[in-house]
Amino acid sequence: MLSIGVDPTRCTRCRRCEAVCEMAHGGDGRGLQSRVRIRDSGWPLISICRHCESAPCADACVSGAIRTDPLEGTVQVDAARCVGCWSCVMECPFAAVTMADVAGRGPRASKCDGCREWGFPLCVRYCPTGALRAGAGAGETSGRVRREHAARLALLPGRGTWPALRGRAGGGTPA
Repeated sequence: MLSIGVDPTRCTRCRRCEAVCEMAHGGDGRGLQSRVRIRDSGWPLISICRHCESAPCADACVSGAIRTDPLEGTVQVDAARCVGCWSCVMECPFAAVTMADVAGRGPRASKCDGCREWGFPLCVRYCPTGALRAGAGAGETSGRVRREHAARLALLPGRGTWPALRGRAGGGTPA
C-alpha cells in the first residue's frame, strides 16, 4: 500500500514538489497539472493525496470512478467514469482532490496517481527536506498531522457541536 506522509514543519515552501509533479504530468509550467499544491496560511499546508487505506473520496464517489488499486495500493481516478459531482472534493480531508476540465466533458476529478508510470512518487523523491515521505511509517506522520488539524478545527467557534442543536440549551452535544 502506497502511503504518502506529510510533515509541514519540514517544508520550506520551495515548491520543488509542485514543479516536479507538473513536469511529470505534462504540464506547461503554469502549475495546472500539478497534483500537489502548497498553500501558505502562516505555515505551509501541503495538499497531496495520502492514498488512504480507507479513502473517504472513494467512499463518496457516486459513479465508482475512484477506487483503490489492490495491486499497487494506490487510490486512482478513472476520468471516463467520473460524472463531475464534486463529492470526492468535499470529502477529502487533505484537499487533495480537485476538478480539472476534460475537453468536451467538463470538470472531472483529478488527484495524485502516485506517479504510476514512474514507479515512485517523484514529489517525494525530489523533496529536499523530507517534508514528503512514502512507504513504511509515512502514514504515521499524516495521522499525527491529521489529529493536530482536527484539534485546531475543534477550537473554532461553532465546531464540535451537532449543527441542528447549536445555540440551544445543552451545548449541542448528542443525548
